[in-house]
Amino acid sequence: MISLAVLLYGLFRPESPPYLFDHSDKLFHILGFGAVSLAARIALIRTPGWILWSALLCCAPLSEWLQHSLQPTRQFSWLDISANLTGVVLAALGWWVLTWIYQRWSTRQQR
Repeated sequence: MISLAVLLYGLFRPESPPYLFDHSDKLFHILGFGAVSLAARIALIRTPGWILWSALLCCAPLSEWLQHSLQPTRQFSWLDISANLTGVVLAALGWWVLTWIYQRWSTRQQR
């Protein structure tokens, strides 16, 4: 809930995030969506992966459109959508790698 609240605050506040370095905004999008995606996978562990990851991939572009619609001072950006999608994909890959490592470790422990 905390990661989702932080992400929603960042997306829907009236002013753009602070400029820390080139493309810092994109990094925030990647980290925000990655954190929310991993938290969602952990919280909804019994939900089939294809449903959860598909829903998160749909939310990534939708959030950018909603941000622009609800906060007219914010600009719509295709690069932000790409960063959102990248965060979800990196979280999915990270989850897959962790699952694979855990399964290999479990198999070795059973021997």
